Amino acid sequence: MKETTIFQRRTQIQYRTQTLGRRLRIVAGALLLTFWTAPVLAQGAVGIVAVVNDEIITDLDLDLRLQLALSSAGLSDTLESRARLGDQILGYLVDETLQIQEALRLGVGVTEFELAEAKRVLEDRNGVPPGGLARFLAEQGVDETAVMAQVEAEIAWTKVINEAIAVQVDLADEEIDEVVARFAASEGQFRVQLAEIFLEVNGANGAADVAAEMERLRADILAGAQFSAVARQFSQSASAYQGGDMGWVLLNQLEPDMESVVSAMEVGTISTPIPTAGGYYLVMLRDRSIVGAVDPRDVQVHLMQVALPLDGNAQPPEVARALARAESIGATVVGCIQMAAVIDEVGTPQSGDLGILRLGDMPNRFGDAIIGLNVGQPSAPGRSEEAVHVFMVCAREDPEPDMPTRDEVANSLWDQRLDLMARRYLRDLRRAAVIDYR
Repeated sequence: MKETTIFQRRTQIQYRTQTLGRRLRIVAGALLLTFWTAPVLAQGAVGIVAVVNDEIITDLDLDLRLQLALSSAGLSDTLESRARLGDQILGYLVDETLQIQEALRLGVGVTEFELAEAKRVLEDRNGVPPGGLARFLAEQGVDETAVMAQVEAEIAWTKVINEAIAVQVDLADEEIDEVVARFAASEGQFRVQLAEIFLEVNGANGAADVAAEMERLRADILAGAQFSAVARQFSQSASAYQGGDMGWVLLNQLEPDMESVVSAMEVGTISTPIPTAGGYYLVMLRDRSIVGAVDPRDVQVHLMQVALPLDGNAQPPEVARALARAESIGATVVGCIQMAAVIDEVGTPQSGDLGILRLGDMPNRFGDAIIGLNVGQPSAPGRSEEAVHVFMVCAREDPEPDMPTRDEVANSLWDQRLDLMARRYLRDLRRAAVIDYR
């Protein structure tokens, strides 16, 4: 009998608890980043910069949010930065106002208890004593009001998603089966682990403006800003809550334009802005692997070694003697019992049982020599600055082939569907709202 998907079993309460808790934890984690010193805001008359369904957004609201966004993302808080990002941040404030208004309309507004719990999480994650959040943020040049306003909007939107959107996501077993089968049929092909920043092209922000802003964000990241922090503050995708993390996807499942860019990237690099139908993406290639293949870095071995001390300044005759002895050991020793006897005979401090190690955690020059060894087979001599080494694998455990589980596939499909529906829902709220920019 086919197992029921996890989504058919998930209740609204479970979804709300899991999603809300995850997002609060991620918001808290975002504030663990290094803050730039922010300028003191000038105090004066407060002006109105926008009205959203009769609810005002002031220039002070905008200044405080700009300060928070720039500081959290690790960007310099300059007049130039504020000028170029002002319209974008104002757009986020408008969206957040709509999100809170929609939560109130649905009767799922944010409670004082939820805000207090969010503050507690923030304090706990940042190592701040209870009641010390305002002082901690002030020391970083950030206003607590701006932080809690952003948190309130995120809680409100999470509850709207749960109440009005998540219950409409229909994910059939057949869809999951199709993707699982596609992965199985893709054995030997590449899959990639990506992080993204997405900016939408809409009536207020044309394609040229969004592309230019993406180029500036890319330059900021290349200059030292953290990709995940910039994603949290500026990306308009649901993955912003996870610092832009998209997880693992098949390379050939990406849109053609994105696939061609990603396939040419090196791990750890950032793309140029990638245009799509809805907006622009920046992506970071976090890792790549081959579907169905075992990653040799994840192989675990029980390792023994003989180490013959050899100073880095050793003369050629001394080096030759050490290498000859190491080669003799490699040619005559079979199995770990004999290796243990040789270790006792050599008696050098570095020789011995190294325990269980992951090959990916070893220096490449040693890992590469060990990876092809059979159990009980000595390695060729390897040289370090302190010694000549002979290794032997006494036990080996290969990881499972790199294939996503059914639940992982289901989670990925669910998140994609929910993200798309949430974007449409917010777009409809914008269209129905009366928004007056001053």
